[in-house]
Amino acid sequence: MGRKRNQGKARKAAKAKAKEAEEERGQMTNERQQSLAAQIQLMQIGGGDTTECWHGLDRRFEKVDYVMFVDAFKDAFSASVSVTQGADISICLIEAEDATKDEFAEVWNDSAKMESAMSILLWSGTQQILEGDYNVARLSALFSRFFEQFISAALYQSQAIMNWTKIDVISNGRGSDIHSLVKFFRKRIPCTCLDEKYDEVKYITKMGICYNPDCRLNPSGEVERSKTMYCSRCRSVTYCSHECQKADWSQHKEICYHQASIIAEFEAKKRSIDNAP
Repeated sequence: MGRKRNQGKARKAAKAKAKEAEEERGQMTNERQQSLAAQIQLMQIGGGDTTECWHGLDRRFEKVDYVMFVDAFKDAFSASVSVTQGADISICLIEAEDATKDEFAEVWNDSAKMESAMSILLWSGTQQILEGDYNVARLSALFSRFFEQFISAALYQSQAIMNWTKIDVISNGRGSDIHSLVKFFRKRIPCTCLDEKYDEVKYITKMGICYNPDCRLNPSGEVERSKTMYCSRCRSVTYCSHECQKADWSQHKEICYHQASIIAEFEAKKRSIDNAP
């Protein structure tokens, strides 16, 4: 009995230590993100010369409003993560959107302004990669990808739904897929600042996600992207095998049918427009 009690205490202590370490990492990330506005102000947004590359950053003076928007979204996201313990990144992103929708409605409803806000994150993420701070760069990539998907689905309406798989992959916090992270920013900036870094990491295997939480082959959920397969009905989740897809069906089917119906309606509407005289 005493041995079991000691083992229980040890497990609780280990969990407490792990939670403390996770909170410390989160605090460090939050503090680094909080310096975003100060970094941009130091780079003299709206005027002045600098020898640093701007990586496509929109330098218009009214850009200060976009800094406030990005910071407000980041703060709302961090608050949601704290409450949910980061259990579901998609929920945290949606809650951050809801929390900033009223105050920054002008930005959310204008694709050009959303893209200007994205330029802040692309500049910031590129700088973070050049400084070797991949974890913080991953957060900038997560927000950029979310804004990008929002623009495509909600504003341009060029796709039926947001591709959450792409968002989840770029937010992979395990840090093993630096290849995809660097490539994400390199494709979206007009300069060559990340070319050398990309040459260093392009041989690293791209990683994807198996959405079966009970995957035996990949307990961490991380799997080589080339070995993943999409759900053919909704294309909203990926799996490492047909076995994992079947195992997760009871959990996935409700959202699968919902997403598939939205996609079908979107494609039918698009066909009717294309075939109109």
